[in-house]
Amino acid sequence: MEAVTQARSYRCSYHPQDRDGYPTPAETGVLPFVQLKARNAEDAQRKAHQVTGCPVAHVERLEVAA
Repeated sequence: MEAVTQARSYRCSYHPQDRDGYPTPAETGVLPFVQLKARNAEDAQRKAHQVTGCPVAHVERLEVAA
C-alpha cells in the first residue's frame, strides 16, 4: 500500500507572457504569483504551470506559524 502524503500550501511566482507568448516585464518589478495546495514543490510547480500557462520562476512552501 502506498503512503498518503498530506497536501501543503505553496506560493509559485511566474513570468507573465503577452498574447504572443513573449515574456512581459512586471511594471512593479515584482513577479505575480499563485498559491495552491500540492504534495511537494515539484507537484506545485507543475500545477502552477498548468494554471497560468507561464514559466514558473520559483516555488516556496508556506509554513504555518506555531
